[in-house]
Amino acid sequence: MHPTASPDPSAHHLGLPDSLIDFTADTTRAVAQMHYSNRFARTPNVKYIFSYAGGTAPYLAGRWGIVDEMNVIPGGEGRGPVAETLRRLYWNTAFSYRDPILRMLRDVVGLDQVLFGSDFPYLRRDLAVNCVQRLEQTAELTAVERTRVMGGTAIKLFPRLGALAPKQIGS
Repeated sequence: MHPTASPDPSAHHLGLPDSLIDFTADTTRAVAQMHYSNRFARTPNVKYIFSYAGGTAPYLAGRWGIVDEMNVIPGGEGRGPVAETLRRLYWNTAFSYRDPILRMLRDVVGLDQVLFGSDFPYLRRDLAVNCVQRLEQTAELTAVERTRVMGGTAIKLFPRLGALAPKQIGS
């Protein structure tokens, strides 16, 4: 799932790039709408991958958990707790590769569900290369987690690509 620009003209009056606010808001809205409409519960075999670490969905997971406990949105018995749903989804690191975000992803969704993403070619090449370097060097990831994020999880999702990858990524 990839977000799109807001159709609301007022969202563009400040002249900010869509990736700054609109993409995170659109992604968050999609995750919430799909969870609370029971879409994820009805499609348990679909592997959803959300760009930009799910927007603010991991950040709002605690708030959504409270809403679940309040039982104010019908269908809760069919969809289950949001914490379980978020741990079944996949998240990429495009624009979302810095240590605080990696810590939040670990805490909220688990790093087994995180895949590398750079947003290249929309992100300048030097910035895309920098995100690879940061993920390769951060102390926030163990060696096993780094291998998974940098390709292992993608190969698990798309096994046919395993033949194209270096052996250490598919391990």
